[in-house]
Amino acid sequence: MADDPPDDLLGSVVAGKYRVERVVGRGGMGAVYQATNVAIGKRVAIKFLDAVAARDSDAVTRFQREAEAASLVESAHIVQIFDSGHHEGRPYLVMELLQGEDLRAWMRRDGRLDAVSVAHVIGQVLRALVRAHAAGIVHRDLKPDNVFLCDRDDDPRFVKLVDFGISKVSRAAAQADVLTRRGTVLGTAYYMSPEQAQAFADVDGRADLYSVGAIAFEALAGEPPHQGPTYEAVLIDICTRDAQDVRTLAPDVPEAFARVIARALARERDARFQDAAAMHRALEEALPGALRAPVSAGVARRHAAAATAELPQVTATGTAVSTRVVRARAARRTWVAALVAALGAFALTAWLLGARRDEPRPEPAGAAERPAASVAASALVAAIVEAPAPLPAASASGHAADDRVAPRRAHVPAASSAPPARRPPGEKKGVAGGLELVTDLE
Repeated sequence: MADDPPDDLLGSVVAGKYRVERVVGRGGMGAVYQATNVAIGKRVAIKFLDAVAARDSDAVTRFQREAEAASLVESAHIVQIFDSGHHEGRPYLVMELLQGEDLRAWMRRDGRLDAVSVAHVIGQVLRALVRAHAAGIVHRDLKPDNVFLCDRDDDPRFVKLVDFGISKVSRAAAQADVLTRRGTVLGTAYYMSPEQAQAFADVDGRADLYSVGAIAFEALAGEPPHQGPTYEAVLIDICTRDAQDVRTLAPDVPEAFARVIARALARERDARFQDAAAMHRALEEALPGALRAPVSAGVARRHAAAATAELPQVTATGTAVSTRVVRARAARRTWVAALVAALGAFALTAWLLGARRDEPRPEPAGAAERPAASVAASALVAAIVEAPAPLPAASASGHAADDRVAPRRAHVPAASSAPPARRPPGEKKGVAGGLELVTDLE
């Protein structure tokens, strides 16, 4: 087709440094390519006018104006222009390469959007317009297609405004504006303000605010505020009828948000917000917190894991401590329990070996029962391993002593220093060897 960029651009090197790699998107007047700056390896986007549009002076003027307007505004929410020039007679712009989708694609995929999501996107558009209007730039073609949503670490729907091709630069207003000469209407009908639809010469930033209201209305309701069978019918409806309340189509929209949209869509400019900052403040008051950036999924998972590691837990004494402390104490208890078991086994073995030297000759099978010492030793080990932790001991004043001050002790009656007496056969009583276990379970 005549209005498609020639394939010979693919693989070519523009201006000696931009290698064109693939087509990102095509339009009626040109195409956008992904390219790489061969000097530093940075990926960029290059927008070319096609050969036919390059012969149209109005198209070339709009193309140059896009570069001029975007370069005049310092905002993170406006696409950056790095370079411009001509390649084989065709104008081009070198821009930042955006990854994501435009608002139109999101609306087509999900249908009606929720109020918080719409407010978050619209809030960023308004922040971009604050900077653009301060620089004397009126976009004049705001629509969902020109609101690009990038997935960034701090925000999965970070807004970038694109396509300033028909923007109005106020410092050039003294010159004849070939883009708004008598009888010419520029813009997209559904989002056009009444004064822009009538081709007024004094269109200002309030026209962009009307477009923002129309975008918000469609995102919430699933259809634009004004419709008609033809382009002209839509413009007439915009100029002669007030927009309906968005809640007639989307009843779940908060009333305060609906009022912000209605004021932005007022037919008379003086009845709208007078600047983007005022509309941003009203939106923030209507939906507190919605304009703050939501965290993307990957970052949210990392933050959640870090936060969970520090969540406080309540101990038996009612003290809130970090889970790191809880885990450390649990590990220490496990270590102490293992040490207690080892010491108990060592003491039992030593006692049994000493007692065996003093035992009488073995009796006939069945004549002797299990030594009482074995029974006592088994009970000792069971008490150490299975018994619940003792309650804090009461102090002299009657209050429970803090277990962090007084370590918990498991006592076993100490044996006499005299060697164990020889027991007659069949006697069941005995004393386990002297052992005092002192542990600090905290």
